[in-house]
Amino acid sequence: MPDHDLETLRKRIGESKTVVEGFAVEAGKVAEFVSSLGDESMIYRDPDAAADSGLRAVPAPVTFVRTSVFPRYRTSDNGKDPVFDLGFDPRYELHAEQEYDIERPVYVGDVLTGEATLTDVYQREGTDTLLTFAVEAIEYRDDTDSSVLTERMTFVETLPERES
Repeated sequence: MPDHDLETLRKRIGESKTVVEGFAVEAGKVAEFVSSLGDESMIYRDPDAAADSGLRAVPAPVTFVRTSVFPRYRTSDNGKDPVFDLGFDPRYELHAEQEYDIERPVYVGDVLTGEATLTDVYQREGTDTLLTFAVEAIEYRDDTDSSVLTERMTFVETLPERES
């Protein structure tokens, strides 16, 4: 059995903390990122190509915000995923799902702050396994405090059930 119980974890739903500060979306980093993806589109490299596509600036791919896990952007007390220490055994912890809700594109020149919130915790019975799920959301806001996007991550602990 885990060293946490579901009711204790449920009481933490809604817990929030700032986990990313000063996340500068830089042209060179966006170009490196899209190159690593094999994307040849010039909208990620050239302001004129972005403008010709109807964008106000060079955009970053949605998944670019994952680079905010780099230590230079993380707040001093938080350098890991998942953000909330839920007592999961790392030997049995998996990243189960990732999704994004987009308010507007992330653009080169944006400086973002990320506020993480524990949004859900639940359990399911598996075959000889107790699955405990935790859902975290990080809302990224720009320097005008406008929401840009929210990233949701689901983590699961797959503990083998002990025999009674």
